Amino acid sequence: MFRHLGLIAVCVCIVASVGCEGGQGIKGITGNTGITPTPTVTVEFGGRVVNAETGGPVANVRVSVTALASRGGGLREARSTAEEIGTTGGDGTFALRLNDVPSDWTMLGLEFTGPAGYDTRGGRLEPTAAPCRIAPCWATADRPEIRMYPTLVIRPGESIEVRVEPSVNLCAFGGGFDCRRVLVEASPGTPVELEVVRQDSKWPMGLVESIWDEEPVLRRVVAGGVAYVYNAGTATLTARR
Repeated sequence: MFRHLGLIAVCVCIVASVGCEGGQGIKGITGNTGITPTPTVTVEFGGRVVNAETGGPVANVRVSVTALASRGGGLREARSTAEEIGTTGGDGTFALRLNDVPSDWTMLGLEFTGPAGYDTRGGRLEPTAAPCRIAPCWATADRPEIRMYPTLVIRPGESIEVRVEPSVNLCAFGGGFDCRRVLVEASPGTPVELEVVRQDSKWPMGLVESIWDEEPVLRRVVAGGVAYVYNAGTATLTARR
């Protein structure tokens, strides 16, 4: 099993307060309730979403909170009540302000949902990231370029080049392996054989059918749907009936 973990960074400014007013709170994942309310802080952060292949800006990307972890409350999932808290502008930038975050927070999970033609990606924000509790994560002192993959599509009889970048999308339990999703277009139930040939990578590359797989292979038969090219590098992917 080959692991390749990377780091990226995000700008976060934390302004301590109790009972913050204004801005936007995090619905459904605020601090613990009880006789003594948990002190809260306001978290402001921003960055720029770019195309992972071209470096150009990606506009109209929705940013949502998916999870919150704090020392007093553990990990709380918020996917069922995740709200849009920001959208990138034409230059790909966004600026967010979150109120009522527990002062002992240790992680905020974010989701970046792109417009049609882009894959959704996640991210992990920590008050400090030196080192990350789980890599990759975003540090609290930088304003990052957050890379987002354009969606790849392959059909039987085609060969395409696939470049898997470090720390954009991770597969396997705990997110231990860089990977990239490929949509396989074929008639429903039609078996399609995929073959990946590595071009340039210091890591063995392969194919998996699920983000939870940890055993990549060079050839895989899928009946439409998706596959993932495994480990960072450049490879040629070919689809055959």
